[in-house]
Amino acid sequence: MQNPVGAFRGRVIEIYGTIGKFADAMNWSGRKASYVTTGRQFLTVKEAEDCAEVLNVDNVNDFMRIFYPTLSIKWTEKGA
Repeated sequence: MQNPVGAFRGRVIEIYGTIGKFADAMNWSGRKASYVTTGRQFLTVKEAEDCAEVLNVDNVNDFMRIFYPTLSIKWTEKGA
């Protein structure tokens, strides 16, 4: 199984190049950004939504893969 923070940290580096630049975009300390991208600190749902916005994650499948890779849920669109 893939490292649970691997996709998230990879996306941060892909978009911002450094954790420090990502921290600036999120208005976080470098320490918080480092802890979050290494899995030492978990995101709230609101923080995950904010991260998704600055990382240009615009669909639910990518959101779940990046922020909640170990969560197993079944969902369907309304009417499906």
